[in-house]
Amino acid sequence: MLEEALEVRLGPLEPAVEALRERPVPAWDARRHYEGERIVEYILVLDTLNFSFWGSGRGYWQLAEALRDAFVAGDPLWEPERLQALDEPRLSALIGELPLPDRRVAALHELAELALREADGELSRLVPPSAPELAGFLSRNLESFQDVSVYGEMEVPFLKRAQIAAADLWGAHAIDFPDVDQLTCFADYKLPQALRHLGALEYSEHLARKVDDWVELEAGGPEEVEIRAATVVAVEELRDRLGDAGRQLPAVQVDWLLWDYSQGLFPVRPHHRTRTVFY
Repeated sequence: MLEEALEVRLGPLEPAVEALRERPVPAWDARRHYEGERIVEYILVLDTLNFSFWGSGRGYWQLAEALRDAFVAGDPLWEPERLQALDEPRLSALIGELPLPDRRVAALHELAELALREADGELSRLVPPSAPELAGFLSRNLESFQDVSVYGEMEVPFLKRAQIAAADLWGAHAIDFPDVDQLTCFADYKLPQALRHLGALEYSEHLARKVDDWVELEAGGPEEVEIRAATVVAVEELRDRLGDAGRQLPAVQVDWLLWDYSQGLFPVRPHHRTRTVFY
């Protein structure tokens, strides 16, 4: 697929390997996340809402902290009935104004219905003892997690948020998944921004102009799919190169390294913009 891509190609990986070779893997931030006995439920709710922040003035950390404070205060967001009672005004009061509020409410209602149907209303009982099994379960049963694009005649499953839910549970030491190394990276907009900065991704002149001019790309369109697919391939290559250099990491942790690296880039060219529930 990527050999024939018109808009995105892999570039040299050596600068990215050097940038990440000695960089410490960021630990789960126990200060900004909730850390109590309902941590599994917290992460499932958090990652059900973890999408489409750009342009809002609020980001992931504001969401994580708002939910942390709600859980600490005893707001029973772990109960399906509480999630079903949320509408757009109530959710905005809880987490602040974010894009796609209707889709966020719908995603929470869908999660609540799944827990009632499959787990006697216990969100934590939705989680199997396998990271890829959890990602597959969420993507099959929750519409907002069904992150599968079509490129030509090919289905391309990214499953960004379904995989990140499993990775977050593992990273927070909530669930000790033995197979987290089977997950790929989480193809969003910050990783390709970092990879492009490092030269590991190269955009055509046409695509570069659109991204740099903040032109919104169609969700599921060829340009967006190529960016995300190239990101996954680049991270797999980086994982292998880092392993050859003596640093054995799963793709999950290479993702975290790149995401953390992306936060400190200035000046940096814009990330691509796509309004979607998948990242």
